[in-house]
Amino acid sequence: MSHVAPLKGGTSLSPQGEDDFSLMEKIALGDRSAMDLLYRRYSPVVFSICMRIVGDQGIAEDLLIDVFFELWRKGERYDPARGAPLTYITTLARSRAIDRKRGKGGRWNTGAEGAIERMADAGFGEDPAPTPPQSSMLNEQAGAVRKALSHLEEDHRATLELSYFEGLSHSQIATKLGKPLGTVKTHIRMGIIRMRELLRMEPSRD
Repeated sequence: MSHVAPLKGGTSLSPQGEDDFSLMEKIALGDRSAMDLLYRRYSPVVFSICMRIVGDQGIAEDLLIDVFFELWRKGERYDPARGAPLTYITTLARSRAIDRKRGKGGRWNTGAEGAIERMADAGFGEDPAPTPPQSSMLNEQAGAVRKALSHLEEDHRATLELSYFEGLSHSQIATKLGKPLGTVKTHIRMGIIRMRELLRMEPSRD
């Protein structure tokens, strides 16, 4: 799995000249561009930690999303007085990876990624002759996924649709869209993070 190389230290600068502390403040206020920058900067570090602890690429990739999803949802928990953002992020990654290795919490295929996969398998919500209860569940999930997809940024939505509904590999998507492979992977991961947030909110959105 290829990731964007991280910058080192707790005060590294983004292309916009923002340090980690500033990005964490903005994330706590719901700034998605700050979340995207933080992900680009430290996803390689988080993936490496998780991979080293769990020893499975698929689980490490799941954990990568879990960690950044938690940073996004609970950004206000970060206290700069207790250490640099990088220290906070790596500590969180180790904790979640150790929990997974010890068997606390299964893989999250019942969440956003699983919902997208089930919807794609069902022909984007078309009935593949399931039982009535299964059909009802699939239709409900399809509606929720369509609704969530409609709220994604264009780049995130396009890459997710090409990956899940057209079955293209990350490399094929990069070629089709004329974007670097690392950028495509980032769009997909950030899209899943946003999908998880939207699907979690879904019961209270109607």
